[in-house]
Amino acid sequence: MTPADTLPTALQSLGFSSYEARAYAGLLSAYGQTAYALSKATGVPQPKIYEALRKLQARGIAFQVGADPQRFSATPPAEVLDKLRSDFQSRMDRAETAV
Repeated sequence: MTPADTLPTALQSLGFSSYEARAYAGLLSAYGQTAYALSKATGVPQPKIYEALRKLQARGIAFQVGADPQRFSATPPAEVLDKLRSDFQSRMDRAETAV
């Protein structure tokens, strides 16, 4: 496994889809990328990159930085990991209460 494969694989184990993981990893490489450029860089099919970006935006993991053309950037990894950790802890707390 190459270093480029490590992050997407780790993200998938945290609940990201393959396309979401590859898109987020690709967004980390440069600020303000178009969906087209990101698709080319990550190998995520162009129709699927838009879906992956929408899902990442809905989760606060990516954000739009330009409108003409649309450009996207990644939320810093430390913030993403903190959010994932907090979400997981909340689910654990609810499960413990239910038990």
